[in-house]
Amino acid sequence: MIKLRFLHILTCFSLLFFVLSLHAQNRLHSVRGTIVDGFTGEGLAAKIFLMTNDSTVIDTTTAEVVELPDGTGGTEGWYEFRGVTEKGHYIVRAVLDGYEDSYRRCELRSTREEYILVDKMYMHQLHELNEVTVTSTKIKMVMRGDTIVYNANAFNLAEGSMLDALVARLPGAKLTKDGKIYVNGKYVENLLVNGHDFFSGSPKVALENLPAYSVSKIKVFDKAGHVSEMMGQDMGDKTYTMDVRLKKEYSTGYMGNLEAGIGTQHRYTSRGLLMKFSDRERIGTYFNMNNLNDNQRAKLDGQWSPEDMPDGLLATKIAGLSYIRFLNGYNEWFESSVDWEHNSADIITKTNTQTYLPGGDVFRKAVSLQQSSRDNWSSRNRLILYKKGGFSSNFLNVNYMKRTGWGTEAQKDSVKNSILSQLMEDNSFQTKDFNFSFRSNNGLKVIADNIGWNVNLTYNRNKQYTLTSSDVQYPTAGLPHDLRVRYLNAPNQNLRLDAGADYTFGFHTRNVMLGYSYSYLFNKSDNLLYRLDRLGSGPYKLDDLLPSSALSIASALDNGNTFFFREHRNEHKVMLKYDARKSKLFGANLTLELPVRLLSSSLSYERAGNYGVSRRNLFFEPTLRIENPEAWNIQMGVKSEFPEMTLLVNYMDDSTPLYVREGNAGLRNIHKYYVEGGAFFHSTHQQAINIRAGYHQTDNAVAYSLVYDKANSLSRIRPVSVNGNWNVDGSIGFTRTLDKAQKFTVDNQLTAEYRHSVDMATFVGSLVSERSVVRNMILGDELRVDYQPVEGYSFSLHGAWKYYSISSKREDFADIHATDYNVGFNTTLTLPWEFRLTTDVTMFARCGYQQSELNTTDWIWNAQLSRSFFSGRLLTKLQAFDLLHQLNSVRYAVNEQGRVETWRNSIPRYLMLTLAWKFNINPKKKR
Repeated sequence: MIKLRFLHILTCFSLLFFVLSLHAQNRLHSVRGTIVDGFTGEGLAAKIFLMTNDSTVIDTTTAEVVELPDGTGGTEGWYEFRGVTEKGHYIVRAVLDGYEDSYRRCELRSTREEYILVDKMYMHQLHELNEVTVTSTKIKMVMRGDTIVYNANAFNLAEGSMLDALVARLPGAKLTKDGKIYVNGKYVENLLVNGHDFFSGSPKVALENLPAYSVSKIKVFDKAGHVSEMMGQDMGDKTYTMDVRLKKEYSTGYMGNLEAGIGTQHRYTSRGLLMKFSDRERIGTYFNMNNLNDNQRAKLDGQWSPEDMPDGLLATKIAGLSYIRFLNGYNEWFESSVDWEHNSADIITKTNTQTYLPGGDVFRKAVSLQQSSRDNWSSRNRLILYKKGGFSSNFLNVNYMKRTGWGTEAQKDSVKNSILSQLMEDNSFQTKDFNFSFRSNNGLKVIADNIGWNVNLTYNRNKQYTLTSSDVQYPTAGLPHDLRVRYLNAPNQNLRLDAGADYTFGFHTRNVMLGYSYSYLFNKSDNLLYRLDRLGSGPYKLDDLLPSSALSIASALDNGNTFFFREHRNEHKVMLKYDARKSKLFGANLTLELPVRLLSSSLSYERAGNYGVSRRNLFFEPTLRIENPEAWNIQMGVKSEFPEMTLLVNYMDDSTPLYVREGNAGLRNIHKYYVEGGAFFHSTHQQAINIRAGYHQTDNAVAYSLVYDKANSLSRIRPVSVNGNWNVDGSIGFTRTLDKAQKFTVDNQLTAEYRHSVDMATFVGSLVSERSVVRNMILGDELRVDYQPVEGYSFSLHGAWKYYSISSKREDFADIHATDYNVGFNTTLTLPWEFRLTTDVTMFARCGYQQSELNTTDWIWNAQLSRSFFSGRLLTKLQAFDLLHQLNSVRYAVNEQGRVETWRNSIPRYLMLTLAWKFNINPKKKR
């Protein structure tokens, strides 16, 4: 069967190759290139002549000066001739007053080539030109094709703001609490600074440490990948990119920013950034030390909520060093960076949980305290080589992490007015994790075709040690105490190897790719559990129980809950891909992928016996994408996967009090389907509209069936395959200026989502496990209106709401109709004596929840008063966080099995005084 399918694919590929070969005959081909000043590198509007090899003029045109889409902020002169039909050699000549003529030779080698890409032309002046001063109005945003350009100088920010504050204010942009950036609803995959990665592609470092005052403009666009750059056309490897362009005075020479502050409630902060920029290299170092919950400063833009705050109290220390060496212009470089991070956390958590069960729900209240410390060392290295007709992209990363901590927890299960169980538990842990990865992607252009190959190797070693003491009491059932002291020694390793190669045939505006890839995965896991309570009451310490003590505690091994497994997974994939640019279908780009994947996995599992599990399947996972890059797109596809292999073992694990976990050999393969699309509209008045919608469905999703014993509050959990899980989501974003002077700007983002979730739940004594279906509808909107009458003054009104409608047909299910909303005011004012005030007041409210304690109204007021000295080089700031002392961290979650309310301690209100010093040293101009 497999061979027959492969023959069918090969036959289709051969027919397609033949048809496209005929289609490529007698096509018109173009000649394209760029021209720049040989000294400044800026674009020139030169007159361009296209000539045959004997200097006969075929055509003439004038180069158009355009801004580089992803370089260092410069320009280039762009020209294109159309109408070349014959293979052969051609000459391109550039003429411009005040410059020497420039020549380039080029060749059309095959009629399957869409165009000839001419080497960049450089023109040299015959005499010096007078300087030209360019002035521009402070327009916040302009559209250039499919590129959005934001003018950083047009945004009135609090003094001393970092890049994250600027990004949060961009029209149509959203910055999440974990540092992810979305522009017009689309996820930004790559964050660059002056066209290159910042500290080896770490967005968080750039967002939190790059000063906003150093930014000139921000561009958002689909950046061509290495294959597209090599081939000179879209090859489907674009990434949605945000490129932060620095002002000229910070783009060369040295730049530095140092800041230190001390506040009430023992708050402190200290950080610095030092950078060197030149044509040959870039060197940077940074540090950041604070106990402001991972650098969560007093937010002054209204673009946050209490739920965005990190959990508990967090102290962070970070330092890093980065070096980039440009080998041959900006297309080839070597980059290396090292980073160290230390975190210490103190988290208090209170949870109220309601588990939906037929015949009456169960309620759990829990309180826990967790203290932990984590150290992380990482090194990231990259070598990019790019020659005409080929590239090589290589990555080598190493990471080591160590985490230690301890905690305590108390919880109580009850039904109606009866207490089913009470748990007291103490724990301590230590984790060590080592990661190594190497990746190499390569490409070679062969006339109109290209060959690609890649190799990827990753290795992980993890060691985990945990000591847990627990005491469970059963007041209602009158059962004896369940006292346990458990020590877990769990070393794990996994190795993954990927390799592949592909060949792409080019046929003018169409490409056909045939590729093969192989993947091997090895997982090794040991889980040694010891019941130390069988040796005596202790006390025991984790430091006394590391591997050297294995012999002394061997008799306490819990054989029923100790397990070992080895997993081997092999994957073979054959890919047939068809690309058509400006196809006859709506004149859009079309990409069709037809991969066939043979996946096989075998598991050797040992737990009070030996078990062998294996699975082998052939998956067909087609995807289709149709897009007009500047207007709309739609994509659809299917993805299949095995369930986690260890879940297929019929085991029973009762190592944890109040829980019994089981496997299920009957789990079916998982299949996911999706359809997504979007449309984009741009017009005058900086107006931008984006519409997005999607449908996702999962067949045979792995759910965890819950059987609850109300006599002793024991939960028996077993994985099962369920159908009926799907969701629909959509969004509409709108931004524009409201007046001719462009002083008023409105930004609105409307979202909607409907989730149909299925799970299984029942109680002991029931004959069958019941399907639990919950319907969750979420509607939301975020609105912001900005007014900036003159420079130094800005006012903003912002608000948001989110409505939850949660329902089920279960007889005992109480529907939930709740709303979270907020409204606030933000302003930045220039005061007498050169003081500057920035403040934000926001009301956060909840209503409609079943528990009255969740229906709250909190006012959060943050402010900053600042003044600069010594021509702006020294900045003093007085910051106030949560002036009204009403901040609290409460989260509410509902799924098909129940609801959970979670409260965690949060950073206290504080005042902080900081001093910041900035400098830049530019190299002297050579005469």
